[in-house]
Amino acid sequence: MKVDASPILKNIGEELNQIQNIAINARKNLVLMHRCDKHIHMASSLSSIDIIAALLTKYIKRDANPLNKDWFILSKGHAAPALYAVLTEIGVIPKDELIKINSINSILQNHPDVDSPGVDMATGSLGQGLSFAIGIATWIKYRNGRGRVFVLIGDGEQDEGQIWEAITHAATLKLNNLIVIVDWNCSQLDDVTEIVKPKYYLPFVWSAIGWRVLWCDGHDVISIVSTINEALESNRPTVIFAKTIHNHGVDLNSDSLSQAVEEPIDGGSTINRNA
Repeated sequence: MKVDASPILKNIGEELNQIQNIAINARKNLVLMHRCDKHIHMASSLSSIDIIAALLTKYIKRDANPLNKDWFILSKGHAAPALYAVLTEIGVIPKDELIKINSINSILQNHPDVDSPGVDMATGSLGQGLSFAIGIATWIKYRNGRGRVFVLIGDGEQDEGQIWEAITHAATLKLNNLIVIVDWNCSQLDDVTEIVKPKYYLPFVWSAIGWRVLWCDGHDVISIVSTINEALESNRPTVIFAKTIHNHGVDLNSDSLSQAVEEPIDGGSTINRNA
């Protein structure tokens, strides 16, 4: 029996293009916020925005019951502007709030706070977001909930001792409802990661502890989505190392979007002439 797959492929292509367009517009929102407050963390926000766009657009399902909702924890809280930029594009945060960021009367601060719409956990101290996520994932699993927990951490954040305690505990509990994505942009506050503390061996450590380890291109929607789909089929906690680039898609020197911000092409893939 022949089956016409064209409607399915069309829906997939439309979904991927939707995520891509949200990421493009979110970058514009970031530039707007940067013009209003030069102190926001642009480089780290730009490296993670495609990942956040994919998660919030396709995977994070909301539910009144916290056991059945999906949680998104931005453990690298300094990338909060990227979260706000995407939340604006999906209609959770009013766009006129973006220009108020970090002002005394703003609902948007430099790090996520639960008083801001769409924020599941207040973060700022690196490493704590993952521990919180493991607590939530454990609670959901033991109460037979349907919710999943997604965590975005930085590569430099893995220097925190709390990360090691957390990942060994998650592996012991076999939390297959937990997915961690590492924004692998090879840069942290003091210098590039390999100078501060080498990180090349970390995927092998996660694997040895008991996590499933996957890789993706953190700026390619197809790569992000296909890898998350694979992670959702895992019978244990999964970590995705997403290769990214600081300041991706924006020329901060001119304080404007570069002309080569990713352009959707057939099938939802992307072109980035600045990469």
